[in-house]
Amino acid sequence: MWEVCLPRLEPSAALVGLLFAIALIPTAQSEEPKLSISGYDPVAYFTDGKPVQGKTDFEYLWHKLRWRFADGAHRDLFVSHPDQYAPQYDGYCAMGASADEAAHKDTVDPEAWAIVEGRLYLAHNRYWIQKWQEGAEENIRRADASWQAVAHLPDPVIVGSPCAASPPTTVVSLRDGGHWVVVGGQVARDQAGNVVGNGDMRAQIEQVGKNVGACLKAAGATVDDIAFTVTSVRTPAEFERHADLLPRYFGKPSAESKTVPAAQLSNPDYLLEVEAFAAVK
Repeated sequence: MWEVCLPRLEPSAALVGLLFAIALIPTAQSEEPKLSISGYDPVAYFTDGKPVQGKTDFEYLWHKLRWRFADGAHRDLFVSHPDQYAPQYDGYCAMGASADEAAHKDTVDPEAWAIVEGRLYLAHNRYWIQKWQEGAEENIRRADASWQAVAHLPDPVIVGSPCAASPPTTVVSLRDGGHWVVVGGQVARDQAGNVVGNGDMRAQIEQVGKNVGACLKAAGATVDDIAFTVTSVRTPAEFERHADLLPRYFGKPSAESKTVPAAQLSNPDYLLEVEAFAAVK
């Protein structure tokens, strides 16, 4: 679980600028209802047992969010019983909502989901839904207790270029007043989309590290701000042999950082993927 003690750091000029720019967006635009859970059909998780992309022809406005459905029947079910079919916490990450004083809203992967006691929960990615499920009862209790306060926090800010659009890198506002930069999983790919270091773990660590650093810089953070990382790796033993590189690219060693064996990643040429969490005030 995200039970880390995060340092309270002074805000960088870049982070202040990013958040200030968001605040200056015209009111009409900022109040335009956002598309919930990337346009996936919330009812389909119950009826089909899997994520299904909704269609623009079948939308419904609820809780100031636009919800899409695969067909009219699903939309009608939702309209009749929205509390039964809507994901908990307005579709934001269930693990993020459970983090006590660090509780926050974050984006979700519609493929990272679970139904517990008839309620739908989504998470930032598949790793975090797995961790959430390991302590689901306690995580639900904590998120339910925090949600009244978390619901009024700002939405996550998507950093954008040079970070990949998927998974996104976000700046999230914490319940205690701080911020996290959540660097979406980075792989050994250059700006042109080419795989770097095919078969070479050291070269891929360096490229992933450069990508993490670029995302941190775009969000107003640095490697020194990294609190912990989650690394999915094809061959953990080979990864550990290059431990001398890790502080340079992924910050000081942390007990909260995890190395997770992965039989495969999104591309068979990728040897690792790194998600980083940086703490900024």
